[in-house]
Amino acid sequence: MNQFSWGGSDGEGSTEQNIRLRIKEARLSKGLKQEDVAERIGLSRSYFAQLESGIRQLTPRKQVAIAEALGVDPTDLVYFSAPDKDDKALLIEAFRSLSPE
Repeated sequence: MNQFSWGGSDGEGSTEQNIRLRIKEARLSKGLKQEDVAERIGLSRSYFAQLESGIRQLTPRKQVAIAEALGVDPTDLVYFSAPDKDDKALLIEAFRSLSPE
């Protein structure tokens, strides 16, 4: 279970966009500036800002380094959503309505 209340992040959008949003939210929840995180991982503030905004590629290695700098588990930066009972019922109904072709 994530340790943050990810205001408004409902899992919509791409996984990478969600990770970037969660990085920013985690950073802000810790009261850190981009410069603070960048310094902790050995990057310039502008490079980190480009990672956070999507201009630069966010590699798994950088994601782990950022998570460590923020003091969070790397999995806390990824949005996982399991289907609930209503979703399962809708899926079953949809499959049953398919033709056998």
